[in-house]
Amino acid sequence: MRFVVFAASLLGAFAGCNRASDSRANDGGAPVTSVPPRGVASCDRGQSMGTCSEYGRTYLAANELLLKSSCGKLGGTFVHAECPNTSVVGSCTLSTGEVRKFYGTGSNAYVPERARSECETSFRGTWQMSAPP
Repeated sequence: MRFVVFAASLLGAFAGCNRASDSRANDGGAPVTSVPPRGVASCDRGQSMGTCSEYGRTYLAANELLLKSSCGKLGGTFVHAECPNTSVVGSCTLSTGEVRKFYGTGSNAYVPERARSECETSFRGTWQMSAPP
């Protein structure tokens, strides 16, 4: 009988620990909830530079404030969405996981050869040409 009481009290203690960790409170006494990381964000510099950069979850989570700040300084628009897929001549995947898309329209339009060269030489990325429309 003592064993049953002992086992029941251990189970109660473990259950209490789990509830305590799940319902941690902040200074206001409200439960702390975790916010899921955002899936993708981008810096659209299509108008100013002819490119748009997409950032995946891991890189975004570690660098979001820097990415937002630098995007604005480069004349881009930072949004929690993928880059536009209209008029893309190709994309460059960088070692960080960033995918930089190059556009064939606008004042800074790219042709595939120039975009590929910039990808492989300047960014040391992996080039992928877009399929024709």
